Amino acid sequence: MGAARAVVFGGVVTLPALLIGVILFLILGGANEDWANWMWFPCYILPSTIILATSIYGWKTDIPVDLE
Repeated sequence: MGAARAVVFGGVVTLPALLIGVILFLILGGANEDWANWMWFPCYILPSTIILATSIYGWKTDIPVDLE
């Protein structure tokens, strides 16, 4: 159950993580420049970290179910 919960948490947070990355990219002025090394953070590293962190959270907070 933990793996399914982790996949669901990661899937649900994918769109918000990408939106946060795009907003941060625009705030930092990325749309007005050519590609630079600093753009790795808002475009790739931040969304990936958010998705990974929520997947780990979903895996770790699994509630065991007692079947009788």
